[in-house]
Amino acid sequence: MGKAMRKLFALAAGTTAAWALAIRPRTSGKPDMSEIRKYDFADRGYYNIRKKVPENSLPAFQAAVDHGYGIVMDVRLSRDGVPVIFRDSRLWRVCGGEGTVENTLWQKLKEYRLSGTEESIPSLGEALKLVDAQVPVLLKLNTEMDNYGVLCARVCEVLDSYDGVFAVESFDYRAVKWFKDHRPEYIRGQMMERHVKHGGTELNPVQDFVRFNLLTNFLASPDFISCNLADRRTVSLLFCRLLYRVQTMDWTVRSMEEYELVKTDESIVVFEDIEP
Repeated sequence: MGKAMRKLFALAAGTTAAWALAIRPRTSGKPDMSEIRKYDFADRGYYNIRKKVPENSLPAFQAAVDHGYGIVMDVRLSRDGVPVIFRDSRLWRVCGGEGTVENTLWQKLKEYRLSGTEESIPSLGEALKLVDAQVPVLLKLNTEMDNYGVLCARVCEVLDSYDGVFAVESFDYRAVKWFKDHRPEYIRGQMMERHVKHGGTELNPVQDFVRFNLLTNFLASPDFISCNLADRRTVSLLFCRLLYRVQTMDWTVRSMEEYELVKTDESIVVFEDIEP
C-alpha cells in the first residue's frame, strides 16, 4: 500500500471515529424509559376538529387520557414568561390572530379561541393538572429568538412539582443540552428532520446538515431521537441505533401501514388522524 493510500485510509478512519463520537447519545446513567415505551403518543392530543376538539386543547388532552394514549404537547413561552401549549409561533393558523405567542402577554393569549371553537390556549400548568399523571406526557419545546434558556427554566418550574411520567424534546440542541446541565434526571430527546427538504426556511444549509445528521449529540447527550417519519432512514440515525442502541420515536404516523412499520421497528409512535 502506497503512502498516499495509507494517508487516505487514516483520514477516513479518523473521520469515521470523530463522526461516531459526535452522534453519541447518553450511554450511562440513563433514566428509565420503560413506562414511555408502553404508549403510543397522540400528537397535540387526541384532537378532532370535526367534533370541535381542537389541537393542543384541554378536551384533546382529556380525549387522549380517556383512550389511554400518551400526549405530545407543544410548549412556547408567552411575552411575560408563561409556558403555554401552542404549536406555531404565529397565531394566525389556529386562532386567526395577528402576531406571535412570544410577543403576546398571557392574559391576551387566553382571549383567543382555537380553530373557531370555544376552547382557549392552555398553559402548561393547566394541561398537566388535567392529565394528572394518568398517561405520560412528551413536551416539545419550541424555541424562538434564542429564548431557550428562559423557556427551559420556566418549564422546570412547572415540572419539578409534577408527579407524572414525562420527557422533554426539542429541535434546538441547546435546549436539550440545558436539561443535560440543569436537570440530568429528566428524560430528554433530540428532534431531527431534513428541515429544508420539508419546506423550512429558518436554517441555513450548514445548520440543517448538522441537525439532520445528529452532529450535536455529543453536546446534548439525548436519551432518544425523535425523527420525521420520512427521514427515519438517514445514515446517522441508523448508525446511532446500531452503535448505541438509542431509542427512537417516529412522527407523525397517519396510517395503519405506517403504524405497523414503526412498531415493527421497535420505535415509539407519535400519531394523528388514526386510532391505533
